[in-house]
Amino acid sequence: MIEGALGIIDKMRIEVYEDSTYTQPLKTIFVQINPENYTISKNIEFFEEQAIGSSNQSLKFNKISSEEVSFDFIFDSSGVVPPAKIKDGKGDKLPLGESLIEVLKPAIANPFEEAATIEEELEEFKKLLSEYKGDKHETRYLRLIWGGYLLECRLTSISVQYKMFRKDGRPIRATATCKFKGTQSYEEMQAEQNQQSPDVTHQRIIEQHDKLTLLAEQTYNENQYYIDVAKANNLLSFKKLTTGQNILLPPLK
Repeated sequence: MIEGALGIIDKMRIEVYEDSTYTQPLKTIFVQINPENYTISKNIEFFEEQAIGSSNQSLKFNKISSEEVSFDFIFDSSGVVPPAKIKDGKGDKLPLGESLIEVLKPAIANPFEEAATIEEELEEFKKLLSEYKGDKHETRYLRLIWGGYLLECRLTSISVQYKMFRKDGRPIRATATCKFKGTQSYEEMQAEQNQQSPDVTHQRIIEQHDKLTLLAEQTYNENQYYIDVAKANNLLSFKKLTTGQNILLPPLK
């Protein structure tokens, strides 16, 4: 009620994680100004096949790429807008006290003070999103949250346009254009796609009373491929399966 009366707006936030488990964020970044807009794209990729002497092409499905999104983040130290916030761990929203300070700060900024440069704030932002971690051999994992939008992703590119400067040439306003691409663990992809096609590799954990002949028939819709499955798994006999055993069913060629 109070927040609504004061015009306090929930800020977009970026949670920064060390790995793909997304268990506990290292930092939470509250942006300085919510983006005016954003662009989401998703590409469907095909193999192009063309018969000799033909001018037409046949498109064979390859894959659906992960969701990609682009945001423009504004950094401004002129005192016109409140600064961005970076919190340790998880932060669902800024505490009311800090939100009130943000609302009032532009109005009470000293117009005679020289504005601070945005260099340090921008460098920390870039480091959290794009720094290569030698112990992990990769950059960090991110979660974008704004209203009903949520994307677990990685930063793919960042470009910065500087727009306003102090008398000494140091920047006080910039726009960072960031592109992110959605990411999923292998287990999540398998569960989501639930592929049943016989031309992809399948994996089964043997349960009690499972028979290789039935597994092969369920996978390939044919009953003659159980010998090939036994050979692919180096089984001496297709009749001897052990509960808990991991069986791979190779794709049909």
